Amino acid sequence: MSRFAGRRCFITIVSFLIAASPFLISPASGAEITPQEKKLIRAAKKEGSVLILNPLFSDRTATRMGPAFIKHYGLGSNFKFRNVRKTTGAVVGQVRAEMKADKFTFDTFVVIHPGFFDAAVKRGVFLKLDSGQWKHSVATVEKAGQYHKYPYVVVPLAYTFQPVWNVRCPGMEGVKVNSYWDTVNPKLKGKTIVSRIPISTSYTLTTLAMQESGFDVFGFWKKLKATGPIVEGRTEPKMQMLIGCERGMDMWNMAGRVYQNVLKKPELAKSLRIGFYKEGQVMLGNQAAVPKRAPHPNAGKLLLEFLLSKEGADIFVEGEAVYTFRANYTPPPAVRPYLLDLSKTKLLGMKDWIGAAKKVKGIRSKWLGEFR
Repeated sequence: MSRFAGRRCFITIVSFLIAASPFLISPASGAEITPQEKKLIRAAKKEGSVLILNPLFSDRTATRMGPAFIKHYGLGSNFKFRNVRKTTGAVVGQVRAEMKADKFTFDTFVVIHPGFFDAAVKRGVFLKLDSGQWKHSVATVEKAGQYHKYPYVVVPLAYTFQPVWNVRCPGMEGVKVNSYWDTVNPKLKGKTIVSRIPISTSYTLTTLAMQESGFDVFGFWKKLKATGPIVEGRTEPKMQMLIGCERGMDMWNMAGRVYQNVLKKPELAKSLRIGFYKEGQVMLGNQAAVPKRAPHPNAGKLLLEFLLSKEGADIFVEGEAVYTFRANYTPPPAVRPYLLDLSKTKLLGMKDWIGAAKKVKGIRSKWLGEFR
């Protein structure tokens, strides 16, 4: 059953989890913020700039986030906010290269790669955080089975891959998806897309989590191959394939990509559908940290506080249709139809995100054997 058509679902990242402390309100709304943030505001003003590196925040989100961050903390009109967006692999590659050179061009970064973050913590790469906002998320992060390493690594957001299809494409009328096996129905031959697992940490971790849950990954791949899929690595090109009816079904895309395209072209709301998997949705928490040699370390820390706050979450949740781990959070109305009600969704994590790194090469090799 589609979670998109006419449904108003709440994001509360696990409303069945803990109750949150009262939200702290920003200076922009006239109320108090945390002592930790107040200390960082003074230092960030002196630094005058912040740059965040990530694979997720679109231009629309960044355009709204910068002014909101500056206003929220009263940083002044001269403060500069920069968002640099690259693929997940490119983000990790840049951070690795700058770690090796011991010279950083960014102040904070957000990306999913637990093994990389864990190794960097052990090498002493990151600054120690003293967060006033993390307490509102930590319990839900842990109950959702996500990796963090506070006080060095926090988890401000998450996303999950869902089936997306276009009911106006030939042969897609009446299609519904609430199981992985629905996406490999023989009737979908010539209409499917397979995600290029070897180039994506997110796809790889989702595959490993599904396998750990007992799902027959290899049996599924054989049925998927039988549908004659097109292979593509990124969610945005896959969305364009669906919109143009080059293909009708993508088993792994993001609700946010649908939302962003509907904003540009509202009539797409009548044809694009978002499903879910009863076998389980793998929640992909994105980690964040501030390097010790960051050019504007206090501004980097303050930006992480903003992402962990309600005000910051409102910006990226509305912009990307992703999830915050902040407890008892209700998203902006415009994005609610695109988000799963996680209190009614089977969530899958992994028992050992770090140990999963040892399985990456093997699962990618298996994929190449099937879809090379």
